[in-house]
Amino acid sequence: MAWFLLFLLVLAAVIGYFVRDFRRKAAAREAASSNRFAEMMRAQAAAPARPEPSSGAAPTPSPATAAAPQEPAGAKVPGVVTTRPATERFLGQAQTVLYYLLKTGVPELEVFANVSLASVVGAPGSGSEREQQLRRLAQYQLDFVVCDKSMRVIAAVEMESAGGAEAAGAQRFKADCLKEAGIRLVRVSPAAPPRREQIRSLVRGEPVKS
Repeated sequence: MAWFLLFLLVLAAVIGYFVRDFRRKAAAREAASSNRFAEMMRAQAAAPARPEPSSGAAPTPSPATAAAPQEPAGAKVPGVVTTRPATERFLGQAQTVLYYLLKTGVPELEVFANVSLASVVGAPGSGSEREQQLRRLAQYQLDFVVCDKSMRVIAAVEMESAGGAEAAGAQRFKADCLKEAGIRLVRVSPAAPPRREQIRSLVRGEPVKS
């Protein structure tokens, strides 16, 4: 029993020693921190005050501000091209009439205007020869392309025009390409556009309902 009491006394002494040591070190750290703070305050008070700029004087620009060039008002940004609408209307009057005839005649289909021929028909082969053929196809446009909901091409619709031999050659070339690709080509005269009930027969090849 005596040895147990002795053990408790020794343990209490050790704990008391560590507690006193911790308090002593904490007090020393707090005193050192207070001294550093006091020194900083004395140094700040001893430093000469920076003169405030007068209200009429312009502030001195920083190096970053001075180095940045000032863009003049209305200056163009390099690389940006100033553009404007190519035409007042995306579709001409005759094309607009035909567009709405197609939209109302086959409402379940999708109608696209001014589509590149290269987007509708492909070019066989590979390499540079195929690239040349695709570039040639991209030079031609179709007035309208009609697709189903899965975007499969159903027909191409072209408006007839009296543009001379060059226009006739372009029409023949587009017709030959579409025929080879198995795509129906519909030609419409702007002077005598089809009736709405005739559109389905022209585009889908279905008989006109009486």
